[in-house]
Order: sequence, then structure tokens, then C-alpha cells
Amino acid sequence: MIRNELISETAVTAAETKTENRQENVSIYKFGKSTYIVETVFDLDCKDTLEDVINRLIIKDIEKLSA
Repeated sequence: MIRNELISETAVTAAETKTENRQENVSIYKFGKSTYIVETVFDLDCKDTLEDVINRLIIKDIEKLSA
């Protein structure tokens, strides 16, 4: 069985990155013998909700399947 493990996670605020209205989050995951560094960036001025983003992704997937 492969053991999945979160190695570390850090949040970097807008002040630390010298950018306005942006927050970065860096996580390091280990899956088996592979290590993945994942960087997530949040735009604090974004007006979209999570529901809006998911709906947009679903619509794009449906359009790809029908093409």
C-alpha cells in the first residue's frame, strides 16, 4: 500500500510576497517515492465563488466531451 503524506505546508501573505491582494500557499506532498511541491495562489479581489468556479469547470468538461 502506498502511504500518502503531507510533508510541509506554508502560507505566504501578500505582504511577504510584495504583491497586493494575493495569498500563496505552498504544500509538499509525498506519494510513495515521489515528492510533489504544490503552489496555490489566491486572488483576494476575485468575485467568483467556489460554486462559480466548479460550475465553469463542469461546463468546460461537458463541452470537451461533446466536441
